[in-house]
Amino acid sequence: MRADAHLHFFRPGYAAVLPDSCRRQLPDEVTLYAALAQQLAIQQVLAVGYEGQAWAAGNNIYLAELAGAQPWIRPAAFVGDPAQLDIAALEKLAAQKFVGLSVYVFDDGIESALARVDAAVWAWLEKRRWLISVNSKGARWAAFVPVLERHPQLRLLVSHLGLPPAVEGTMTEASVHQRLGSVKALARFPGVCVKLSGFYALTVPGYDYPHRNAWPYVAVLIESFGVQRLLWGSDFSPSLEVVSFPQTIGLLAQMPFLTDKDREQIEGTNLLRILGEV
Repeated sequence: MRADAHLHFFRPGYAAVLPDSCRRQLPDEVTLYAALAQQLAIQQVLAVGYEGQAWAAGNNIYLAELAGAQPWIRPAAFVGDPAQLDIAALEKLAAQKFVGLSVYVFDDGIESALARVDAAVWAWLEKRRWLISVNSKGARWAAFVPVLERHPQLRLLVSHLGLPPAVEGTMTEASVHQRLGSVKALARFPGVCVKLSGFYALTVPGYDYPHRNAWPYVAVLIESFGVQRLLWGSDFSPSLEVVSFPQTIGLLAQMPFLTDKDREQIEGTNLLRILGEV
């Protein structure tokens, strides 16, 4: 039994690269993914909301519609300004079957907004075990340290291994640890998990399946977080621009330091457990 910790559903489809592509509309993304899920025994998915560009406007509304009709879709609502969150808004999202939030922290404005979030909001999220899916990179991960120090059980999900620099060639062990330093610093907080997703963004070229040059990142994350806090994510459907869907999960079977039991946890058991705790 598998579960996907990072995917996107857009209406009419992912349009950031090729807005006129019929492939994204026929069949629609949900129908296409449901067929893939049946083939690969995927039971549940965390649908990560995104409204950061005009073409993605209204994504939260769409995800709420999907969650109401498809119980295997567990959505995380996009939050453009975390400082505007309040308990009433969270309760409304909960009523719409959201199980978490999606935050993109790539600029100073959003980073500073995290420091202004009401403590009651963090406490609500921590108590209800909601999943906070975060896309960020580099030193910006440090913005979550003071939050986690006050709310250490907060369920923070680090997307795409924390987006360390894409690798071309080999890395020294010291370089791997340095590039993952800000993510490793979050490992002391028990609620933090890391998504093994978006490998196409971690190697040069991105289509260099099975992305062997990025494997040292995974090995270090296992040392820091343990297998039980790693989650597979497909990054459907943006990933399909570069790799096939089976390749998003197939690369794990090629990593010699992962056992079958390890992969079982990463590919599904871990996410199913934390979704069950929401």
